[in-house]
Amino acid sequence: MNIEVEEYIKRAERGEAEAQFYLGLFYEKGYGVGKNLELAVDWYRKSAEQGNVAAQYRLGDYFCLGKGIERDYSEAFKWYQLAAKRGNSNAQLNLGDMYKKGRGVKKSLELAIDWYRKSAEQGNTMARMSLALCYSEGRGVKRDYSEAMKWLLPSVGQENSDVQNSSDDYCRIEDYLESFSWYQLSAEQGNSDAQFLLGFWYQFGLDGVDRNLELAVDWYRKSAEQGNKLAVAALKRID
Repeated sequence: MNIEVEEYIKRAERGEAEAQFYLGLFYEKGYGVGKNLELAVDWYRKSAEQGNVAAQYRLGDYFCLGKGIERDYSEAFKWYQLAAKRGNSNAQLNLGDMYKKGRGVKKSLELAIDWYRKSAEQGNTMARMSLALCYSEGRGVKRDYSEAMKWLLPSVGQENSDVQNSSDDYCRIEDYLESFSWYQLSAEQGNSDAQFLLGFWYQFGLDGVDRNLELAVDWYRKSAEQGNKLAVAALKRID
């Protein structure tokens, strides 16, 4: 155990919420300590209970995914909601997902869209994509392809405000890459929405993925061949 980690342990045991969050992160990732998800949860909870927004968001993830603790969507919703109300765009995105899927709360597409919009207005890439899909599919809103494209295109050339100067930076970058892998698998299985989003990811080089226009066109074309109108529109813009 290095000196820096020992200092965080001392601060965390004194009750400092930020140090408790980082100690949770160290145990989650195995930074300077043995990887231990149960201890990560314990320290995230201590920090979250003191109002640390990043810890509240991360604790929501743990309950949602069943990492280091039994999966509990109601608890996940509770912690996401606390962080979302305080402006955490990632928690707002996940809260939208909870409402969309009816996990831990009564299903409501209207509330899902409200939270996607709050997150998207902060520049959250995944929220913009989710909101765009709602408009393209007519889920909870009137189908509107122009509105769908509006939410996708602002990500071009913008930095993602969901990866900002906050203590959950380290976590969310990895989450994006995990999301990319999930979309890639879904796209390879023939999901047209995933194919479109994968094309979009490659076209603009989002979140750690190298820009590759050739691959973008390839995925857009696969999606368009299945009738995805957003993919058709994206191909026209490239041409």
